[in-house]
Amino acid sequence: MLVTPTDLLFVAVGLVVILQALRRRWAIPPPDPAPTVVFAEVVLTGIALAATAVGPNILVVALTPGMPGMDVLGPWLLVPAITALLVVWLVAFRLGQTRLANRIWTGIWVGAASTAALDAIRLTGFSLGLMPGNLPRMFGVLILDQMALGPSPLSDFVGSLYHYWVGASFGLTYTLLVGRTRWWGVVIWALLIELGMMTTPPMVVAMDTGFFGLKWGYGILITSVPAHIACGVAAGLLLERYTRHEGSIVGIIAGAFGLRGRERPGVREAC
Repeated sequence: MLVTPTDLLFVAVGLVVILQALRRRWAIPPPDPAPTVVFAEVVLTGIALAATAVGPNILVVALTPGMPGMDVLGPWLLVPAITALLVVWLVAFRLGQTRLANRIWTGIWVGAASTAALDAIRLTGFSLGLMPGNLPRMFGVLILDQMALGPSPLSDFVGSLYHYWVGASFGLTYTLLVGRTRWWGVVIWALLIELGMMTTPPMVVAMDTGFFGLKWGYGILITSVPAHIACGVAAGLLLERYTRHEGSIVGIIAGAFGLRGRERPGVREAC
């Protein structure tokens, strides 16, 4: 089977979330006034960024020859990283760090839901033979270490969970680093992610596609680029509406170290 029931389930849920969220908040609300920066926000943001980076990068490490596999890195790195992120969110919430708490929650759900927009195009291309494999299905087999047995309904579900967590990680990284921006800033971010995906081991080595998938002709490229643009548009529209505060991590750090006492509300950053 080219496309699994698990694939369809995750895409359906994600698209429903996107549409309902846009329906609920179609008009773009004004940003909240920037709160006073405290050093704790900088520290917690740094921990959150480190924990967020684990999700996408364990796959790169696992597919590098001589490195531990996903079955090892998953329980020993990914699960603790997600736990740490949850703790950071709870601490930020309890300390009244509304900007950080909002960015963590919004980045996660928007990034995960927007992955469905990517998958709607990716799965279409895969069904047409333009993609060499179903990545979430491969992820599940690697995480559960059942290459000899092949995929199962459980491995498909686990692989999709990981795939959508990677999407959540990219959404969260954007909100933590950049904050609230115009929607097209997220499209630029999605294209940078596409560039990274096309030049790192998961695609180049594990799926033997070569750089930019050109070993398979242009099928991968003409599927993957529109898929990431669609994901970026969906995420951008949602983040523009649900991220409450403007201001990048640079401004937050500057405020924490007294380079400016309070971030200026109303200044919209492009990306």
